[in-house]
Amino acid sequence: MLEFIIIPIIVGLVAQAIKLIIDGIPNNFTWQHVINDYGGMPSAHTAFVAALVTLVGITQGFDSAVFGVAFVLLAIVVRDAIGFRRAIGQNAAFTNFIGQAVFKNKKVAYLNEHMGHSPAEVLSGLVIGSGLSVLFYLLLLLI
Repeated sequence: MLEFIIIPIIVGLVAQAIKLIIDGIPNNFTWQHVINDYGGMPSAHTAFVAALVTLVGITQGFDSAVFGVAFVLLAIVVRDAIGFRRAIGQNAAFTNFIGQAVFKNKKVAYLNEHMGHSPAEVLSGLVIGSGLSVLFYLLLLLI
């Protein structure tokens, strides 16, 4: 049962590493990319939960109650990533724009605009999470 913890964590770390390669390196990587970014390609949160859902489906059955609970958790994470957190990022961009207009010559702390995910970023998280969890689970069976 340890695979339900280890495999999603590994998948989440792999997705985060992919995100750093895609988003961080071309944009002059800093540790702020790791600490403060809540968006980007792929969605590591989605990959993490998709890995868990896939493992539960494989081991407990796709018609089990625990799969249903895990799937609902995945739906909440996806909805949050695309909807709520994305709206927060858009609001932060507007607030920063207003702040620049009002405080033209003053140094002000700006809000993080890189929040939430596009549907493509979430879809890539789903594919990476499900695919890697199957791969790692099969490798675990061979050991």
